[in-house]
Amino acid sequence: MEAKTTEQIWDADRLDRRQKADFLYNFIVGEVAKRKRLGRRSSYSLNIDAEWGGGKSFFLERFGQQVELQGHVVAYVNAWKDDHAGDPYIAIMAAIDRAFAPHVKKDSAVKTAWKTVKSNGGRIAVKAAGGAIRSLAKKHFDITADDILGDDADQSLVSEAAAAAIESSIETGAAEIDKLFDRTLEALIGQFQKADKAIQTFREKLAAAVAALDKSGKKAPFFVLVDELDRCRPSYAVHLLERIKHLFEVDGVAFVFATNSQQLQHSIAGAYGQGFDGFTYLKRFFDRTYTFSAVSAKKRIEELCANFDSKKVRVPEDDMVEFLTSGCTSYGLDLRAVEQVLEMIEVTVSAWPHKLPLDLVLLFPLCVTFYRQGELSWAAAQRNLPTGWYMGKILTMHRDGVQLDHRISIHRAFSSAIDRFESMEKIMKNRHSSDDDRTEEYVYRTFSPEWNGVTIARSAPSIQTGLLDLVANAGGLIETTQSQRDS
Repeated sequence: MEAKTTEQIWDADRLDRRQKADFLYNFIVGEVAKRKRLGRRSSYSLNIDAEWGGGKSFFLERFGQQVELQGHVVAYVNAWKDDHAGDPYIAIMAAIDRAFAPHVKKDSAVKTAWKTVKSNGGRIAVKAAGGAIRSLAKKHFDITADDILGDDADQSLVSEAAAAAIESSIETGAAEIDKLFDRTLEALIGQFQKADKAIQTFREKLAAAVAALDKSGKKAPFFVLVDELDRCRPSYAVHLLERIKHLFEVDGVAFVFATNSQQLQHSIAGAYGQGFDGFTYLKRFFDRTYTFSAVSAKKRIEELCANFDSKKVRVPEDDMVEFLTSGCTSYGLDLRAVEQVLEMIEVTVSAWPHKLPLDLVLLFPLCVTFYRQGELSWAAAQRNLPTGWYMGKILTMHRDGVQLDHRISIHRAFSSAIDRFESMEKIMKNRHSSDDDRTEEYVYRTFSPEWNGVTIARSAPSIQTGLLDLVANAGGLIETTQSQRDS
């Protein structure tokens, strides 16, 4: 497949992120080079902060593609996808291994260097440290791992050993306590020294492997991009940050995180307990944070509406973006809600089987109510529909100052439509157009194509009543798709 150009990579960029990518790339490369020149550790860690729906994942994916195009090697870590793992160390190593794989095949020096990294990495007792102490306890005290830990797999090494010693002392006698603790402390010190040596060796070998990449013709630094960290389990998010800080921040490596920093702070506080200062703690892991400006709802809606088949949709003023923007504002939807409600609408539009268009005045309130409350009925949608939502303008005549209300009341249009759409007979009883009432005029034009010049069964309902079942199915489809994406 032909390699993409930078323009092709950013072709779908509707939030003007490319300029930011150029700036951040040059900044990171410059910082790494500066640190190397000054004799400091030439690694860098940048956090990109944006709210949900701010385009973080879109940016990070394309930033990585652009960086690769410019000659760097890039590893991608999806923290949320990997947080089922007990320890993030393996997930990070797997991501780096995938990034190294093509270059290992081409360059023997890179192959040798990376093989050494993996060999040393296998010796790091990230999860095995606790197991080592449990083995020692079994050897010295003749008790099992379950006797020590029970269901708590996260006790500190000292707690494990102390618990083992105390349990054993019940049988060996109080006189043996000092000897038991002496042996336990010696074992702890020995294990700590071995682990510390393994970590130092691993960092040295990783730096050497990155340097081998550089010598093979790939540019420094080696980039590791970490996405979805703020959506992980709190304990996993903290562990991942700590593993990166202590194991992977070596010369020639640049980390770029994309997070909702406020959410990540809550995760960290949740892991360490109420009152913990997550903001200050988080600063330990990032050299700098770059904040994306908030995305306007209208701009995001405009982007999402580009996917809709507009021929299958009827909307007041023939302005879908304005209608959806004013609707989201009237309901007070945040960006997360906007995305999910519009996804539901998109699925419904795709599944609409009729030649005549569906009416967004009827569909939008259904989707919002279903999203917010899980309730799907015309009555529930009517109850929750804001009464102050209008489309159109009040016009003032210049000569006499008379005002003409050319607005459509969405609440009244919805109520009028569901009051009559159960049978064509009721619709036809209200089939007279009203130029003086924009709302009634809109409702009339919604239904008139169904009966005007068409042979119909008078007891049959409007095709618009079928929106209820479509939204129910759209909600199920979205839920399944989301769960698959999460897994």
